[in-house]
Amino acid sequence: MYEFLASASELLFKDANVLLKLREWFFSQAGNILLALIIFLVGRYIIRWIKNVAVRVMTRANYDTAAMGFVSQIINYVLLVGLLLICLNQVGVPTTSFVAAFGAFGLGIGLALQNNLANLASGLLILIFKPFRAGHYIEVGDIIGSVTSIQFMNTIITTKDQKRVYIPNSILTSQSVTNYSYMTERMIPFVFDIGYNNDHHEAIRILKDVFAKDKRILNAKYMEIGISEFGDNSVRISAFAEVKTSQFLDVRYSIMSDVKDAFDKHGIDIPYPQRVVYIQNADTSTGEIKGTKKKVTTTNQES
Repeated sequence: MYEFLASASELLFKDANVLLKLREWFFSQAGNILLALIIFLVGRYIIRWIKNVAVRVMTRANYDTAAMGFVSQIINYVLLVGLLLICLNQVGVPTTSFVAAFGAFGLGIGLALQNNLANLASGLLILIFKPFRAGHYIEVGDIIGSVTSIQFMNTIITTKDQKRVYIPNSILTSQSVTNYSYMTERMIPFVFDIGYNNDHHEAIRILKDVFAKDKRILNAKYMEIGISEFGDNSVRISAFAEVKTSQFLDVRYSIMSDVKDAFDKHGIDIPYPQRVVYIQNADTSTGEIKGTKKKVTTTNQES
C-alpha cells in the first residue's frame, strides 16, 4: 500500500501541471458534474419504478416467480448501463468508445457462448409462455416424466424409474413437447382383442357393463366403443374412456384387470397370434405325396 501511494505521489507531483489541469477541469465541469449526479439519482428512482411496474404486470399475468426475477434483473442492468453512459456524457467524457467496446465485448461473448445463450433465451421463453410447469407430466422424444425444475439453462425431468434427466432448454423449444397434465381430463384409448368365434355384440355389452361400474369414468353413458379392426387373429374392439388426469393410470390398470375377469367369466377368448403350417411327406423314389399333416402353432402352445 505504501509503495502504491509513493508511486501515485511521484506521478502527480512530478509535473505540477497535472494537478492544475485536474483542478481546472473540475471547476469548469462543476455544473455538469452536479447535473450528472442529479440525473443519476433521478434515473435510479425511475429505474426502480419501471422494475416495480414490470413485476406488477407479470404478477397479474400469473408469470412464474423465476421468470419475474430474471426479467426484472435484465431491465435493471440494461437501464443502469444506459444511465451511466448518459451521466458520463454529461460531464464531457466521450461515450462513443464505451459503446464500441461494449458492442465488441458483447459480440465476443455471444459467439463464445451462443449455445448457452440459446438455452438461456429458451428458458426465459418457457418461463414466460409456460407450455409446462414444475410438476407437469410431459414427453419429449423418448423421455417421459415429471418436470422437477425449470432452470435458465436446462429443465430437469424425473422419469418413472427415478432417473433425473437434464434437457437443454433449446431442445424443449425446438421439438414437440407433449404435456399430459395440461388438461384436467383425458381420454384413455383401450383396444381389446376377441376371437372370431366369439359374439362381438356380447363382448361390447360386457365392456359397457365394466365401464359403467367404474364411477371414475366420466363418459360411461355415451362412450365411443365399437369394432375398430379385423386383425389377422382377432376382432379388435376400441373404447375411449374419459377420466380425470390425476386418475389416468389407476383407471387404466383397474379396467384392464376387470375386463380380463369379465371375459374369463363369460367365455370370451383373448386369442394368441397363431400360424398354420402344412407338412407334406413325399416318396423320394416316386415323388408321390403320401400324406399331409396340419400343424397349428401359437405363441404359447402347439397342436
